[in-house]
Amino acid sequence: MRICVTTKADLFELRKRQHTERGFRIEDERPKPVNDLCSFVAVREMPIQDPIAELVGQALNGKRE
Repeated sequence: MRICVTTKADLFELRKRQHTERGFRIEDERPKPVNDLCSFVAVREMPIQDPIAELVGQALNGKRE
């Protein structure tokens, strides 16, 4: 998942820290403000979900949705 985050210049470091704490990796930082706005890209690798394995696991555990 990639998120482009645009924020006011004075909140730039805070927003980067918040995203890092939530497990995102920061890329493509643009710390120099343009019209008082800075940006960065926050990236988090999402695990690949296998729907077949999930259904088999539910069947083995007796769970139904």
